[in-house]
Amino acid sequence: MALTKEVSADKIEVVTAKDDSNNDVTVVQVRTATKVLEDGDVISSSYHRHVINSGDDYSAEPTNVQAVCSAVFS
Repeated sequence: MALTKEVSADKIEVVTAKDDSNNDVTVVQVRTATKVLEDGDVISSSYHRHVINSGDDYSAEPTNVQAVCSAVFS
């Protein structure tokens, strides 16, 4: 019985919303999936979502998230 844990940014969404001044603001939403596997079969999973705004430091994000942020915020 081998237990492993996988963490990945499995969903990246670009969303445009309104700020407090009713201006359009584009943000990147990232869903992180954490899966626990036993011999390759998922026995548990959970999700966490966070938002990256223009001007935020996203250098610690996975490369696929960094690429989307670079494209959206440049």
